Amino acid sequence: MKKIHRPNMEKLSNLPDFPYEAKYENSIIGFEEYKDMKMAYIDEGNPKSELTFLLLHGSPTWSYMWRHFIKEIEKLNYRAVAFDLPGFGRSDKPLDESAYTFHSMRESIICMIKRLELKNIVLVVHEWGGFLGLTIPMDMPELFDGMIIHNTTLATGNNLMSDSYTDWRQYIKDNPDLNVRAIMARTNKILSLKECNNYHAPFDDYDSKVALRTMPKIFPNNQKKDGAEISQRAQDWFSNEFDGLALSVSGMRDPLFPQDALNRFYSSIKGIHKLPGVDNAGHFLPEWAMEYGEQLIKKYVNLREKFLQEKENTINNSDNDNTNNV
Repeated sequence: MKKIHRPNMEKLSNLPDFPYEAKYENSIIGFEEYKDMKMAYIDEGNPKSELTFLLLHGSPTWSYMWRHFIKEIEKLNYRAVAFDLPGFGRSDKPLDESAYTFHSMRESIICMIKRLELKNIVLVVHEWGGFLGLTIPMDMPELFDGMIIHNTTLATGNNLMSDSYTDWRQYIKDNPDLNVRAIMARTNKILSLKECNNYHAPFDDYDSKVALRTMPKIFPNNQKKDGAEISQRAQDWFSNEFDGLALSVSGMRDPLFPQDALNRFYSSIKGIHKLPGVDNAGHFLPEWAMEYGEQLIKKYVNLREKFLQEKENTINNSDNDNTNNV
C-alpha cells in the first residue's frame, strides 16, 4: 500500500480560536491507490439552509483560511462547508508527488460534493480553489446556485503568469521544506503569531509539505499540461453558456494576480458582478473577511433575489406570448 502522512489530529483539534470540528470521508475518488486516505471537511451553520456556501482554499493554506467567512455565514443562518484538499490541512497527505495531478485534485472535490449530497451550492474560491473548482459547475450545473470568486482565475495555459508567481514557484523549488508560518507572517501583516502558528500546524515536518512542493509544478502554465484543456472548456462555458450568479472581489495589493489580469478574467464571465476591491488586502483576501464577509454574503443574497425574479418574469412573459399566439 502506498504511504500516507497522517496529521496529528490531537494537535490539530485544539488550535486556538478555531473551534470547527473536522469531519471525514474515506476512499476518495482520484486517489484510488490510497485506499484508506481520509479527506477532511468542515460543515457548520444551518444544515437546512436553502444555500450551501462551499469554500475551497488555495496553497499553502487550508480551511483555516475561511474561519472569518464561516463565522459570517453562520451568523446569517446559512450552511458553510469547507474542504481540506488532499495534502492540505487535516486531510491525509499521500507521500508520492505523482498522486497530485490537476485531474486527481479536481476529482476529489467532485467526490466530496457527491458524497455530501450538496446542492444549491454557492462556490466560494480562492487561488487553487478557483483553478480547480471553477472547472466543475459546467459538468454539474444543476447543483450550483452561483459563485463568489476571490483572487483567482482559470489556468488555461494561455494566461501569462506574473513575475511574482514565477518567483513564487522558484522559491518553493529552492525551499522544499517550506516555512508556512514565516510565509503567512511576511505576506499578511494583520496576522498574529498565534494565527501564523495555526496555518503552520498541519505542515510541521518535511513529509507533511509534499503537496506544497508539488502544486506549483502541476500548475497548467502551458496548453499541453494536465488541466489546461478542461480549464479552457470552462472558460468558454462561462463566456457563452453560464446563466447563474457570479460575484468577484479582489485584494488590491495582490502581487501574484495583478488587477488587470484579474479584471480580464472576471470580464469574460457572462453577467458577473465585479465588486469594489479591498484596498489594504493582498493575495490572501479571505483574511480580511471580518471586514467584508457579512456585506458580501448579503450582497449575494440580494442580487440572487433580483436575479431569480428576473428569470421568473422572463418565463412568465414567454408563457404570455405563447398564449397570445395560440
